[in-house]
Amino acid sequence: MEIRNDCYAKYRGGEYRFFEKDNSYRLQASISQNLLNLGFKKYTQKELKEKIYIDLDINEIVSAYQVSTYCKYKGFVFFIENSFEDIFTLLPLKEAQEHFRDFPHHGYDPSYEAKENEMEEIWEERKPIEGFAFDVEPIFFIKKKET
Repeated sequence: MEIRNDCYAKYRGGEYRFFEKDNSYRLQASISQNLLNLGFKKYTQKELKEKIYIDLDINEIVSAYQVSTYCKYKGFVFFIENSFEDIFTLLPLKEAQEHFRDFPHHGYDPSYEAKENEMEEIWEERKPIEGFAFDVEPIFFIKKKET
């Protein structure tokens, strides 16, 4: 499962990671022949060899938004920082920190590891980015607790 915590934009029916670059906006995706046919270009940097990009003007982007991914774990809300294989790194929000009595200290931020099946729910929260249309659901459930 891909965990998303970044800015995303819609362009020509797709959704891509995006950021401001010089006087334009850069959309980034994994290599795909279909996207190369749409004008995406390959990076020359070795560390980005699996990615492609396209630079666009603001009016070419359909909508843009900030995505943060959260979960409910042991009854509390956690920010999902990332995942590797089937292990997710979770950062507790204030209520969970208070419950588990696990607070940030100098050089220490509390974090937990969990598998997907240990998390009750997983969702993305999407927030508008100024200057762009916002035409997505503000909350998108990836995994929803059955009622």
